[in-house]
Formats: sequence, structure tokens, C-alpha cells
Amino acid sequence: MADVADVSEIATTPTGAGQQPSMGFLLAGLLAGAGIIHLVMIPSHIGESWAEGIAFAVVGWAQIAAGVALLLGRGSRRLYTAVILGSAGVVGLWVVSRTVGLPFGAHAGVVESVGLVDQICAALELGAVLVAGAMLFVPSRLRIGMLGASVAAIAVLGLATAAIVSPDASSHGAHADGPANGTATGTAAGATTGHADHSAGSGHVAQMAAVDLARCDLGFNPQSYWDDAAKMGVDTYGGGTMQVTSAPTLNELVAGGDPLEGRGSEGLDKLTAATSQSSGGEGAAAGLIVSLSDATDADYTAWTRWMGSMAASGTAGGGHDHGATAAASSAAAPSDNGGHGGHAGPQPWTAMVDQKQCDTLDAELSLARSTALKYPTAADAMAAGWERVTFYVPGIAAHYMKYGIVDGKFQIDQPEMILYDGNSPEARVVGLSYYMIQPGQVEPSQGFTGANDHSHRHVGLCNKEGVGVIGDSTLTAEECTAIGGIKSDGSKGWMSHAWVVPGCESPWGVFSAANPLLDSELAQASTTNAGACSASGVRDRYELRSGRPPVAGQNGVNESAAGE
Repeated sequence: MADVADVSEIATTPTGAGQQPSMGFLLAGLLAGAGIIHLVMIPSHIGESWAEGIAFAVVGWAQIAAGVALLLGRGSRRLYTAVILGSAGVVGLWVVSRTVGLPFGAHAGVVESVGLVDQICAALELGAVLVAGAMLFVPSRLRIGMLGASVAAIAVLGLATAAIVSPDASSHGAHADGPANGTATGTAAGATTGHADHSAGSGHVAQMAAVDLARCDLGFNPQSYWDDAAKMGVDTYGGGTMQVTSAPTLNELVAGGDPLEGRGSEGLDKLTAATSQSSGGEGAAAGLIVSLSDATDADYTAWTRWMGSMAASGTAGGGHDHGATAAASSAAAPSDNGGHGGHAGPQPWTAMVDQKQCDTLDAELSLARSTALKYPTAADAMAAGWERVTFYVPGIAAHYMKYGIVDGKFQIDQPEMILYDGNSPEARVVGLSYYMIQPGQVEPSQGFTGANDHSHRHVGLCNKEGVGVIGDSTLTAEECTAIGGIKSDGSKGWMSHAWVVPGCESPWGVFSAANPLLDSELAQASTTNAGACSASGVRDRYELRSGRPPVAGQNGVNESAAGE
């Protein structure tokens, strides 16, 4: 056995300790098959975590390099030992990830599902461990001919090919677990939660990863937008055309992801009831904002999970329709005033990947911000020609309108409405609202750069001359007359919001129809607070700094983004 100390020498000779050259072919086939599978799976994993993608690349290329070395007759004790330890380690990590969940990484604590692709890959690696072990410890007992080894190696590669072209490979890497979020989503933003499994069931992960690499829009929404959008399954890539699911996995439930531990609560029931009714007019939508502000943090977190489950199941959940098609979102029914635009929670967002467009939107929002800050109080607005047309309404504030500039033209520095945190002249500015006249059922195309500022209408409000709106659109003509008002048409008036005032950034999106910071407490302190929505009772619930990736720790390299 003197020659066993140098197996590489034996492996390059036609005689000696058994069939080393032939076994080298078989081991090379096993390693190459596993390596190819790892490389093919890189796109589906890098879309969720750069670390995972890089790990798959390193393992894949290492396995292929080892296979090439064997084919070149460079086998050695050191190489066989490395194959045994490396392959066993990879299989061990796979077993842990499929039984109890890895304790680290983007999916820490998440038990991954077992698929055909990873089963075949694990089998090839176990085969590599066995063959390398035999070549290392009992080379003289190996009795397989070159033909048999070659056929076996080709069969292994065929098996690997079958795995990577299987349907399981196309959807491998998509998860339905909730976020660890930081938002949005590397850039994705959520993303997502993260892991996005869409209604199509496959194919979107790589597409999202490509968007993440190119997008430049994460800074336009606050951090909490991306966090909650991911938790609630809101599409932050296709503006609502991609059905994102973020229902909690069994592992998350077992791990205590639900703050109410599955028992629910009276507070959560109030929130779900308010949400289901929030599309029933402006008053009901305002009621949801009040209910959310009164909720405990545990109930609020449970509500976001419930909203995510509604999105995952395709249930609207009360004006929370994330699966709307582009065509549906571009048209509106006469009654779309319900729910302050028909959407409770974070607005869907269409990713922006053109840096020039991002720079333009950044400049536009800066102009809108400076415009709003020219009129820090309602008195300033009234002195410049705006007059109050609504009292303070939770979620959308008090509206002051300048009728003389209402037309069919969008001008950033000429907002038809300015929004304030109360009803008195001392009320503080919280945002802007643009109002355009356009007949028909399709919203105006004019607006900010990008596809994310949508218009809604309030059809049939009850108005009183000299006072403004005194009743919402659910009142009948008789009920409106009884309180001294007249039902208005409003079907030609299209309204959009821009929450650009520092401190009042909407956690539901810069262009969201409603802003949850605008609660009852804010209005009650309107004349005594420091402005910038400082008196909001839920301000501490949200992170209003400029957004980062929707999935913190996964693609979390984009600390800054356009718009910050």
C-alpha cells in the first residue's frame, strides 16, 4: 500500500490500484451535474438574496472545477477529501433548510419546501461523497470499467438536465413567507416581502431581480411604505398587475410571527370590519383611518398580516385590490370615490428603472414641496386665493381650493387644492391635491413623471354654498337637502394627492389617496402643534425616512436612492 499515499500518481496510470481513471469519470459526472444545477438556479435565488446567489455561484463553479480536474487526471487525496467535506456540508445545509430552517440568511427560520431539482442535486452530491470516499479509502476494491463509468457519468448529466428543465426549476426559489423587510424591496424593493410568488406561479422572481438591479425609485416613498407593502402583498413592481402573495408560512406561524398568536382580538376584528366597509363612502374611509390610529401596535401588525392574507387569496378585503389590471386601473366608475380612491393601505407602485425619469420626478417633487411650504398655514393659503371647501377629514385633511385655476391642465406649482391639519386659519400644511376637469370614465394622463400618481373622483358629495362639503357621497338627494345642501355631480373632477410636506410623508405612498398619519389627534392639536404632522398619534408607528430595499438584509446594498 506504499503507493496509496500518492493517489494522484495511481490515477494517471493504466494499472495499479483498481479502476481509478474510470471512477474519476464517474465522480466528475456527479460533480458536474450538481454544479450545473447550482449555476442554473442562481437567477431564482439572487432575486431574493445576493448572498444566496453568490453562494450558489461559488458552490457550482467549485464543483465543476473539481470535475474538470478529475477529467484531466489531477485526482489526489486532497481533492477527494475536499469533495467529501464540501459535498457533505452542502447536503447538510440543504437538510437543515428543509427540516427546521437555516438560522441565518434571508430566509432565517423558514422551512423551505422540498422540490425535484434540489432532491436530484442532493442525490448527486451524496453520490459524490460515496465515490470520493471509496477512491480515498478503498481504491483497490473499485471494480468498475471505463465504459460503465462513462455511461454512468452521462446518465448523471442527463438526470441533471431533466431536473433543470422540469417545471419545478422554473418556480424554484419563489416563497410565500413574509418579509424581514426593510423595504422596498435591493432595490426591490418587497422586496417584498419579500419573497414574491405571483398569480402566474412562476417566472417572476428573475424578472423582479432584474428590476431590482435597475430601479432608481426607492427613495420616493418612506421606509414604512416598503415595509407595509411587503407585509400586505402589495405589488411594488407592476403597479398592481402582479398578484403578490405574502401569506405567512407554517414556520412563521409556529415561530410566533402573529403577535396575537392566532387568537385574534376584539381590536383586530374592529380593524377588519372597518376595512371591509372602507369602500362605502368618504365617511367609512375616514373611519378606517381613525380605527387604525386607535389600534394597538399588536392589532395593527395583525391587521397587516390579515391584509396580506387577503391579497394572497385574491380577496379584495375592502378596497384593497392589488390584482387590478393596467386597463382596470386606468378607467374608473362614477362611484370610485369610495374609500378615498378605492384603496386601503399602501398603493401599488410601478417600478421606475430609467435614471433620467427618476431625476425628473425628484425635481418635480422638490418643486411640489417648495410650493406647499410657501403656504405653511391655512391663513397663508386664504390670503393667496384658496378657500376652504371641506372640514378636516381623517386621512385626507381639510381641503382649500382656488377655483380660479381649476381647468383641465396639470401644473405642479399651481395645485388647485392645499391640504391642512385642521379647520382654523392657523392649521398647518400637510400636502397638496391636484384637481383636473375631464369628462368621461378615464382618468387624466397628465401628472408627475412615472405611472404612480393616480386620480380619483368624489361623485355626488353634498355641498352647501359658502360652506363647502357638508356630507359624503352616500347621502341621497333628499338627505342632502334635509341638511341644507345640494348633491353635486363631480363626475368630471379628477383629484390626486402629493404628500410632499416633510414630516407628513404618507406611509401608504407619496401619491396615496389617503394618509394614515392624518388621524383625529392631529386635528385636535392643529393650532398648538409644531407642524409637520408632529401631533399625529401614530407617527411613532411608522419610519418616515426615505425608503430602502423592501427586503432588508437580502438585496440591502442600496442605502440611498434617487429621490432621497
